[in-house]
Amino acid sequence: MKQAIFCDIDGCLGPGKHKAFDLEGLAQVRALVKQLAGQGTSFHLCTGRPQAFAEAMAQVVDVQTPFICENGAMIFTPETDLATAMISVAALETVRELHAALSAEGFIMEVGNEYSLCASWPGISEAPQTEIVARREGLEARYTRFGLNWTNSHTSIDVTPYGVSKQSAVAVMLQDMGLQPESAIGIGDSHNDLKMLGYVGRPLCPANANAEVKAVCKTIASRPQVAGVIELLQGLLTA
Repeated sequence: MKQAIFCDIDGCLGPGKHKAFDLEGLAQVRALVKQLAGQGTSFHLCTGRPQAFAEAMAQVVDVQTPFICENGAMIFTPETDLATAMISVAALETVRELHAALSAEGFIMEVGNEYSLCASWPGISEAPQTEIVARREGLEARYTRFGLNWTNSHTSIDVTPYGVSKQSAVAVMLQDMGLQPESAIGIGDSHNDLKMLGYVGRPLCPANANAEVKAVCKTIASRPQVAGVIELLQGLLTA
């Protein structure tokens, strides 16, 4: 049966910003992805990170399938180098206006995002999830006039135009592939994965996922991050 896997990067394939990748683990992921492709299951990255970062990870795991970046604001096709924006020109102007406002407040804005925002601050990687959520909710309340969608990961506060998320981009890609949501598998770990995980037929997560994510996942790996993803992919091969 033809299926599609949509897998987050930070917290799943990697440990997050400023930390080394488990290259041996990613080599195992690459081998498993190849085996799954032989069974008709494609593997697609689905991340909040910019296109260049996601493309580098696509090369590491050796996939040329289209992937989602900027939390659903862009779909990129490696084989053709085609970047497709998932937002309107008007929404882009709003995103740029908020970028200026958050920069003026001293937030660090991730370089490379063209259609969305990833805001952070020094030490966010070690900050408790409660602090990140509180700051996200505070910003959303103060900037409600922008009408944007606010989420967060373990290392950033993520902003996209209203209605744009990983889930909305997954829906577009599934339509292009002629698949229904029931044929999709999602792997995620944080708040910005929730809509996507609630949309696909099989939501999965590694052991380090937050409580909200674990509550919606049908399968939770016993191991964290890339080791957990390996466990989940092995389970899909033997299912």
